[in-house]
Order: sequence, then structure tokens, then C-alpha cells
Amino acid sequence: MLRKSGLSVIGALTIVALSACTQTSHSTKPANLGKAISSAAMEALIDQPGPIELETVVGADWIADFSGLLNLKDPKAVAAGLRDHEEPIQIYAHLLRHPTQGFFMVDTGVSKRLVADPASLGVGWVLRTFAKIERMQVRQDTLSVIKSEGVPLNGVFMTHLHLDHISGMPDVPKDVPIYTGPGEPEYSSLVHMFVQGMEDSFLAGRPPLQELQFAKDPDGRLEGVIDVFGDGSFFAIQSPGHTPGSMAFVVRTTAGPVLLTGDTCHTRWGWDNGVEPGSYIDDRERTRKNLLALKALSERHPKMIVKLGHQP
Repeated sequence: MLRKSGLSVIGALTIVALSACTQTSHSTKPANLGKAISSAAMEALIDQPGPIELETVVGADWIADFSGLLNLKDPKAVAAGLRDHEEPIQIYAHLLRHPTQGFFMVDTGVSKRLVADPASLGVGWVLRTFAKIERMQVRQDTLSVIKSEGVPLNGVFMTHLHLDHISGMPDVPKDVPIYTGPGEPEYSSLVHMFVQGMEDSFLAGRPPLQELQFAKDPDGRLEGVIDVFGDGSFFAIQSPGHTPGSMAFVVRTTAGPVLLTGDTCHTRWGWDNGVEPGSYIDDRERTRKNLLALKALSERHPKMIVKLGHQP
């Protein structure tokens, strides 16, 4: 009895320890970039063409379980007769070219090294198997994309830190600043026992991650908005739920406004029907709330182009 009790206590403590595993142990600091503004101030500007050239690069074709990408228990999904299956998806890097700020990326695309030799980058067997990395088909690797710009990469803005969004990180120069949403690196999950080593490997030798500093949106339409460059050309939107630090972005491009949803929404069907992701999620209700808030934003601005997390 004592032995069993002792083992039970050890097991419980182990579970507690594992559940407290953060996404990465890499250091962080508050970002000194950008200023918090209201959603109304952003919306007063975004229909005007802006100075940024935006290009979306397909880093790789991939597959994922549909039940992870979409909540198949949602009444709309049930009514549509949707079933679980392997769904084709893509991994993106969004390239921002600002006339005075320079070249930035939103998310990182895919490094050839990740697909060719994931173990060398700290991607363990469990994660390699679960994520089906061997089925990634690289189209434009991140190293080639960065080199082709012919100018320095000045920073990377992360919608969040999941593998399929940091998968080009091995090709990002070590001195390039990496910006995340607040609380993204530190949040705890049992899953992170399989992830933390990989993320620490990807971030080794880099400066601290810089967490953007949001304030509550006084208009209540969104959780928070930051004017990143201070010139009304590029906005970060606090959109937690998929992960606690998830962000979306609005870019005022030369062709009009573009919304980058990140994984607040993975799929076109999910966006069109207002249905949040499935099992790949941290907080379902908060994700649904922020998905609907982003969808309402796009509907108030009909010329806005919407680019989703993993489908065109």
C-alpha cells in the first residue's frame, strides 16, 4: 500500500511537472517596437492603399488531420456531413517590403534541413511521427527566399511558435530579431515535453524573443491592436486562443489591405463558415471569439484580402 501510494504521488508530481513545461526556455524581453492603438484608429486607415509590398511564399505542401484543422463537432460541420480525413495544407512565409523599414517576414516558411534531417535540429521521433514531417514537400525553402531578396532581413513576426510556423527558423540569420505575442514563449502544456527541446534548438544562439506589448482595445472590437512601425502601414492584432500569444496582422499594401489570420483559422471552409480549428487549439471559446472578430473586421472592409493559416 505504501509503495503504491508512493508511486501514485510520484506519478502525480510527474504529471504536474510535465504540464508545466513551457513551449521554449529561451529568454524573452518586452519589445520596444510599435504602439498600442484602438481598432477604430486602425480601421480609419486600412482601406487606403499603403506603402508595403507583400508577397506570400508557399514554403511546402503538407497534410494534416482534418479534425485538427476544423472543429468537426460544430453544428455547421455536422450539418455539412464533414468527416475526418487527411487534408492538404500549405506552409507559408509572408514577405513584407517597406520603403523605409526594409525587409521583414511574418512566419518563416520551411527550411530544407527540417525535412532532410529533422533529428539534427532537435526534432524528436515522437514529434516527427505525429507531425508527419516526412510528408512535407518543400517548394520554396526559406534560405533561398531570404537570399533572393538581396537585402538584410530586419525581423520576423511570428503568428505563434508552433512547428509549422517556425519550420524555416534554421535558415533565419541568428542576429535577426524575432517578435512574438505576449505570453507565447512561456505558456505551459503537456505537449511541450515533446516540443521544448526542438524550439530551444531552433532559437539557440539568438537574442531574446521580443514580446509585443498590447493594451486593451478601447473600442472592444478586438482584444488589442499595435501600429507596428508607427506609420499606419502594418498592424498586429492580439488574437489568443489557438495559443495564448497568437497574433494576426493587417498589412496596408500598395494593392489594398491584407489580413493574415495565422492559425486563428486554418482552412477556407472554416473561415467562410466561422468555425474554429479542431484539436489543434489551446482555448476553443477564445479562438472562436477572435475568429469571428477577424471575420467581422474583413466584412467591414470588403476590399480586404484574407490569407489563412494553411489554405489559400
